[in-house]
Amino acid sequence: MKRLTLLILLGVALLGQAFPVSVTDDRGKEILIPKEPNRLVVLLPLYGQILVDLGLEGKIVGVAASPDNPAELSRLPQVGPSFAPSLEAILALAPDLVLGGWGEIRERLEALGIVVLTVGGPEGWIRGILDVLEAIRAVDQAVGAEEKAERMIGRICEDIVRVEAQILGKPRVPAAFLYLLALDSPAYVAGVGTPEHELLLRAGGENVFSDILGYAQVSLEELLVRDPAVVFTDPAQVGNVLESPILAKISAVKEGRVYGLFASDITSTRLAETLRKLAQLLHPEAFR
Repeated sequence: MKRLTLLILLGVALLGQAFPVSVTDDRGKEILIPKEPNRLVVLLPLYGQILVDLGLEGKIVGVAASPDNPAELSRLPQVGPSFAPSLEAILALAPDLVLGGWGEIRERLEALGIVVLTVGGPEGWIRGILDVLEAIRAVDQAVGAEEKAERMIGRICEDIVRVEAQILGKPRVPAAFLYLLALDSPAYVAGVGTPEHELLLRAGGENVFSDILGYAQVSLEELLVRDPAVVFTDPAQVGNVLESPILAKISAVKEGRVYGLFASDITSTRLAETLRKLAQLLHPEAFR
């Protein structure tokens, strides 16, 4: 009899998730979702990518404008940029759930009774792999697709472990993630507590700015002192690094090891693929 009861409960779980559900957001606040949402507005690209990967893009009725949005969502109505979406445009779409809202727009939507869910660090900031996995689990719990979410999380974790196993025992390569907006400007570098730092470590690198917390601006002369053997930057800024007279003296430039990588690839459901790219560029001998 107990076995039969267990099978019945398992069958119910597989058929679908019961609503209402409660999900903890980035503020530590319990967000109650009273019924399965079918009209979603997405304000951050990560949430759109999660839904697309789960085959749930049909529930999305609008997105914030961003170059990092999945191509599958390119024809949807836009509600303004991610950093300043329009309240009126969101309300016009009559959403029953808004994903990725923070700050004033979240406060105004919640005051009007619109359910908003954002996870990760403060104001939805993605600090590393665990935040991405948390976002997958929370979003899919909110839309009633937990079983699919767990399978996705399992695949991502398995791929990460495979990459780490392939470079196990390799010497760490001094590297840096930096963003150089102009030839003569200081650079912004990624330190501890950033997704770039975590991926560098997992890929077999040694972040030469591991004494910095978060993102910080440093002089180009400081980059000479740190002398990374490999530099990762935005693809549009590779030229700035290679053409800088000052940075011409660092090992990464002299050895032609400056690589472009989109920041959005670091905080997406594709992060295991991004980790593999980093590991291949840091340790090409391990992937021949």
